[in-house]
This record gives sequence, structure tokens and C-alpha cells, in this order.
Amino acid sequence: MGLYFFSQFHRTAIGPLAGEFMREFSVSAAGVGLLTSSYFIVYALLQPLYGAAIDRFGSNRVVLFTMPIYVVACYLFATSPTFESLIISRIGVAAAIACVYIAGLKATAPKFKTTTYGKVVGIYAGWGYTSSLLGMMIPSIMLGQGLGWRQTFIAVALASLIFYLFFALFTVRHSDENVTEPSSKQNKVILRTLFSSDLLLIYLSTAIAYGSYVGLVSWIPKYLYDVFTLPRDVSGIVAAVPVAMMAIGSPLMGLLADKTKSSNSVYKYSHLLTTVILAALLYTLTLGNALLSMLLFSCSVLSLSGFMIWPTIIRKEKGEKNFALLLSLVNTFVFLGAFAYPAAIGLIMDLATPKTIISGERIYGVESYFWAFAFCFFTMAFSTILLFMRMRTKA
Repeated sequence: MGLYFFSQFHRTAIGPLAGEFMREFSVSAAGVGLLTSSYFIVYALLQPLYGAAIDRFGSNRVVLFTMPIYVVACYLFATSPTFESLIISRIGVAAAIACVYIAGLKATAPKFKTTTYGKVVGIYAGWGYTSSLLGMMIPSIMLGQGLGWRQTFIAVALASLIFYLFFALFTVRHSDENVTEPSSKQNKVILRTLFSSDLLLIYLSTAIAYGSYVGLVSWIPKYLYDVFTLPRDVSGIVAAVPVAMMAIGSPLMGLLADKTKSSNSVYKYSHLLTTVILAALLYTLTLGNALLSMLLFSCSVLSLSGFMIWPTIIRKEKGEKNFALLLSLVNTFVFLGAFAYPAAIGLIMDLATPKTIISGERIYGVESYFWAFAFCFFTMAFSTILLFMRMRTKA
């Protein structure tokens, strides 16, 4: 869980630092969006490989092999001299740490019954999103203290090294979970599962849900700075509130999924509520009310946390055979969404008007953010309609 903590930290830490990267490397919102998204595309593409490896060799062996690479990549990110090397090192971070979420779920599955697994998944996800919260707050606080983004990531690299050494010395001594031998029969089952209609719905809806979450939390600090002229450190801390809602909501939704007869119903209605709140948020943006905007941002993320119960749905419907690989297939689409949304939002903002340039940093108006966040609303609405039309209610 400690290593998963760092995986989540890197997902949101770019948000409060967007202006710093624009100023230091002379890039636009689209460039920062690409930097944010580069983490998620690599994370996504490696999920099937890691899922198969974890099923074959076990969680501990895979994590033990990849984490030293992550520590080195994190340090290289902190010392990058150019924007190109910054992107390359962030890709290295993602490639090395992409295994930890699936490894944790695989390791805990045999220890808990299906009827209580939703709560386990929720707590595990909530722990990770606590790190996402710190990913917003720590860089903001350090900026407020006059420390740069480089010092932040050097400290993260050192802390990661300590956690890795603890993992290598104490955790790996315990026997790993059961591993499976691949066979042609299993491969045929996996292929049929990959193209089942229910799983295709999960692919699409989780990609849109997590993409919307990452897109929103990545750009909220810049929104508060540009539109309401809040200091950069204050913007980052205030923007951490919606992230806290994901950390709170994930365990609650997991508990609700265990208590109800249908996890699918929790999944569908959380999407519906999120869509309604995002519609209200778009209207609020036109009013220029910072407090009301942040309230709706937070409520939308709280309801959106219902999408995090997807591992529970997968386990109930598909069982534990090839569980890590099945999780990784869904997780691939989750992070493809996370790749697409920050970059798409940055591009929409660059195409929208008005914007000004102050000290090398682009400042965007309310109209730019309205159309950027409308992208999240329209895609969530589309996903919600599909879920209510096509998803079964029994899982």
C-alpha cells in the first residue's frame, strides 16, 4: 500500500505546478496537458503485460523488480533540464510503477470473501486517493514556502526508496499469492471475456469517469489562479478538496456496494448523479462564484467515486481465475481515459478565447474553462445513457 501511495501522488502533482512548468519551460496549456497525460498512456498500455506477469509470477516478484527503476526515474524527473526530458522521465515513472494497483488487488483477493470485497477495494482506493490529495497539497505548500517543484520530487524519490527497502526486507519474505500457469484454453477464455458486452461497458464508462476526474483535478488549481487570482499555493490547497472527496467516497461506495443487492445499480446511479452535478457546475461557472464552484466540483467527485467499485463487479461476475489480467484489461482503458482528458482539456483551452500572456504564462478566461469542463459533462452524459440502456442490474 505504501508503494501504491506514490503511484497516486504522481497522478495529481502536476496540477498545482502547471504555471511553474509554463513559466520555466515556456509551454502552453496543451504542453502541460501532454506532460500530465504522458503518465497515463504508458500506465494504460502496460496494464495487460503487468496483469499477466502478476498472475504468472506473483505480486511481490513483479513489484520487487520494477520499483528501483521507478526511484531512478523519479529522481531524473526532478533534475530534468528540458521539457522533453521531463516528459521522458515521467514516462519512466509511469512504466515502473504501473504494476502496484493490480498487484495490491491480486494479493488481497484470496484473503477476503466476495461479499466483503467491495469494502476492501474502497479502502484500498481511498488510501491511494489520500496520496492524490497530498499530491495537490504538498507541492502547493512547498511553493508557498519558496521551494520549487524540483525539491518536491527529490523528496518523493527519497521517500520511495525508503518504502522500497522496507518492502524488500520485510514483505517479500512472506509467501506470495497463488500463481497460474498459462494455457491455450485459458487464453481462449480471456479472449471471449475481453469482448463481452458487459465488460465493454465497463471499459468505456471507467475510461470516461476516471478521465473526467483526472481532467478536472488537473486544471482546477489553474482555474482558481486564472479566474479568481488566488495565490498559487492557496489555489493548490483549495483544489485538493475535490480530491479529498474521492478519498472519502471510495470506501463509502465500496461499503454501499457490499450492502446492496446490486453493485451495478450503485455504479449506474453514481454516474447519473455526477452528470447532474456537472450540469449545475457549468451553470455556476458563468456566475463567477468561487465558493459555489468548488462545492459543486467536490460533490461531483464524491458521486463519481462510485465508479471505483468496478473491481467488485469484475470479481462477482468473472471470479478469481486470471483475476489480475482481467483487472489490468479494465485498468488499461481507465488510464487511456486519464491520458486523453488532461490533454484534450488543455487543447480546448488553447483553442478557446480569451487568454493573455503574463510573464510567459498563459492566463485563460472563464469561457475557456467552461468549454473545457463541458467536455467532461457531455462525455459523462453519454456514458450514463449507455449504462442505463445496456448494463444489467444483478451484479
